[in-house]
Amino acid sequence: MGHGMMGGRGMMGGGMMGGGMMGQRTMDPVAMRIIFALMDADGDGTVSLQEFQAAHEKIFKAMDVDKDGTVSFEEMMNFMQGGKRSTPQR
Repeated sequence: MGHGMMGGRGMMGGGMMGGGMMGQRTMDPVAMRIIFALMDADGDGTVSLQEFQAAHEKIFKAMDVDKDGTVSFEEMMNFMQGGKRSTPQR
């Protein structure tokens, strides 16, 4: 699908989300189904709190490029823009 899981410009960047973060534009229904299917780990047609949290934990870990247990602004921006997976300069 391109860079990241959700499109060419990162998980929630310009890719399938339209022009930026959630709320600025409505998502494509196909993109919503893909995201839902990825979150619905047991395939029961619903997303439990545990499945929701697990999906967001994966996003956090993908953003935390230097694996220090925190996400800096630079790491988040790089991820949202679909940047390289290298350690950001501090």
